[in-house]
Amino acid sequence: MLKRYLPFLVLVVLVISCSKDKLSTKPSIAIKSINGTEFTLLQDVVITLTFKDKEGDLGNGSLTYLRNRLNVYYPVINDLADSVGYALPEFPKTTSGEIKVIIPSGFLSENPQFNDTVNFKIFVKDVAGNVSDTVTTPTLISVVE
Repeated sequence: MLKRYLPFLVLVVLVISCSKDKLSTKPSIAIKSINGTEFTLLQDVVITLTFKDKEGDLGNGSLTYLRNRLNVYYPVINDLADSVGYALPEFPKTTSGEIKVIIPSGFLSENPQFNDTVNFKIFVKDVAGNVSDTVTTPTLISVVE
């Protein structure tokens, strides 16, 4: 009788083992939208991220973004740090949602007399210490008016 059901059992085991769990202990993030690619001195960059986290413990976690300057051929007036990290606010446990990141306009360029070209690398860490993969924005340009 076991031989009769063996092919069915093998098929069930294969289907179960091949199914992918879409949620992971490690948070995942993706860029949903950015409010532009060219910014004047007074415009903030607003990035909307989507997240997924199996445990839903991203609230009270942290978010870090790293500035990657793509042109460094002009004199730097403001020597700004290239990374910013901050705590995410507390919010109810949820396995998916959105995070809005606002990068101040002054962080785009270290010399307001020259156009600057940058991108940002962003990652999050949940309360348990699990770190997401890093997402990278497209090239963003600070335009002198």
